[in-house]
Amino acid sequence: MRSTATRNSALLLALVAGVAWGHPKGFHKKLTITVTPTRVSVLVVMDVDSGERCLLLREAVDSNRDGVLKGEEVTRLKERLVKLATQPLKLGLSGAPLPVQVKESKVSLRDDPRANDSPLSVALLLEIDHPHAVAEGMELEVTDTAPDTSSIVLQVFQAGSLAPPFEQEVPSGQKTKIRMGVLKE
Repeated sequence: MRSTATRNSALLLALVAGVAWGHPKGFHKKLTITVTPTRVSVLVVMDVDSGERCLLLREAVDSNRDGVLKGEEVTRLKERLVKLATQPLKLGLSGAPLPVQVKESKVSLRDDPRANDSPLSVALLLEIDHPHAVAEGMELEVTDTAPDTSSIVLQVFQAGSLAPPFEQEVPSGQKTKIRMGVLKE
């Protein structure tokens, strides 16, 4: 059996490589949360469709104005996208806030390093150790806002629980509560 981190890393790579299809242009954000008795893991994937948003994001970090993003410019772009993806994210367990800690992040320029309007993606793995065991009946609380206030796809898996996975498209800024079942490592 593979560890949660291994599964999340594989998922992280697969989602960064994917292209968002069949939806209006803008930001597309998805949260995949796995809750175990002692840890909350969150995979955040945010795609930014081609257009003016991408042009502005790419041009803002092209410090030497050569039209090609490389090295530190890509690092700065990733930092901006990570901030856009994590700043509005609020997590809690039955009223106790959980700190958002980025363990790993990746940015995809979608094979186009130019400072143009091509699409972008960022994927983040957040891991939060909870000091007390997550018990049956506790509520996971998730509030997030996409940069363009579009809805967010939210998935929640409870490790070892008989509860079905939660999957729903939620409006930006709305607090969503998911009741925890019996969890196992």
